[in-house]
Amino acid sequence: MLIAILLAAAIHWPTITEKKLDNGLTVVLVPLPNVPKVTAELTFLAGRGTGYREHPGMAQLAGRVLNEGTTTRTSKQLKEELRSIGGSMNVTVDDDGTTIAANALSEFSPKLLELLDDVAQHPAYPKSEVDLAKTNFAQEIEEQRSQPDFVANEQFEKAMFGKHPYGFVVPEPAAIAKITREGLKQFAASHYAPNNAHLILVGDLEPNAMFSEVQKAFGAWKRGTAPPLESPPLPKREKRQIYFVDRPGSVQSTMRTANMIFGGSFYSRITRNIREDKGYTYSPFSVADLRRRAGAFYTGASVRNEVTGPAILEMLYELDRMRVLPVTKEELDSAKTYSIGTLALEMESQAGLAHRINTIYTYELPRNFLVTFDEKVNALEPNDIQSASARYFDTYRGAIVIVGDYAKVKGQVAPFGDVTLIKR
Repeated sequence: MLIAILLAAAIHWPTITEKKLDNGLTVVLVPLPNVPKVTAELTFLAGRGTGYREHPGMAQLAGRVLNEGTTTRTSKQLKEELRSIGGSMNVTVDDDGTTIAANALSEFSPKLLELLDDVAQHPAYPKSEVDLAKTNFAQEIEEQRSQPDFVANEQFEKAMFGKHPYGFVVPEPAAIAKITREGLKQFAASHYAPNNAHLILVGDLEPNAMFSEVQKAFGAWKRGTAPPLESPPLPKREKRQIYFVDRPGSVQSTMRTANMIFGGSFYSRITRNIREDKGYTYSPFSVADLRRRAGAFYTGASVRNEVTGPAILEMLYELDRMRVLPVTKEELDSAKTYSIGTLALEMESQAGLAHRINTIYTYELPRNFLVTFDEKVNALEPNDIQSASARYFDTYRGAIVIVGDYAKVKGQVAPFGDVTLIKR
């Protein structure tokens, strides 16, 4: 903790330069010459739920195969060229975007940009790579759905977000089988466009010189006509609802209800309550899951069947206590130190800084969000925490998701709300 404090106090924020190409691509340049490398993140606003109604899983699979070959380079050639410049590349698809993250030695920045542009503009989606990705994706989903934590998370997303794209987590195997190479190419052509993207470059660079290289690499890329982001209304819940995923024979119940003081650190209230005082579970947690268009707060734990009801009661009690009583100065000071120190540690690396700046542009946060973070956190008072808790921790309209043996715990959960039983 002391290290985090010292780093937080000594952090030096580099100058952030923002420019835009004629094709609409936003370019963010950040000099951080701590090592002779450059890190790039190119993000398209096409998250995992994009187009899920017509083609569930299309966005996820399009991202998985995006860097597995272009119209002029095979997957093997692409990897070899990246290795030759001391670089690497990977693609991730989350709730709000598809991100190509790449890095290389700074002396090879022009080559890195050339490869990044080729992958973004000219994905080939080779049939062999598509077939392999489809098989692996289906197998991963089958394995994930055997894990109670994943099942709880999937049901939680559906309960909280309904038909909104955020309510989509993974497709059914039958849907994956229907995805075609041509469909993936059409998806990429529609959604991977410069005017639907931003490029973050952090590292050993001079902003003006690097922007000239970006213009050379990406300047000929044509604007696209990406469909507008789908944002249907979120479900309105008038009372607390329990969603119980029945898994006969389960010896534990995994729970989530919809942060640092409540459950976001090892010394949080919920940890002290149901772990240290009650012994119900080893690792309770809470997460403030923030996204571009909506978000959720949830807390959860895996507990023994016989203490499922008492654990729910204590979680609701701690949430309500946050709403009606101010936190202590000691709790708030500890949370401030942890939050500021964690951010400072992350900012020490090029990849960490690039990722944090990326979130500013993806979530449309104020451009000075990182620079003013410490000041705003330090200015918080106990009544600010109570006000936010009272506004967002509405336990009477939340959703409780339980994965476990319903026959063994139904009597314990019934008092907390109407139960929707889900068979798997």
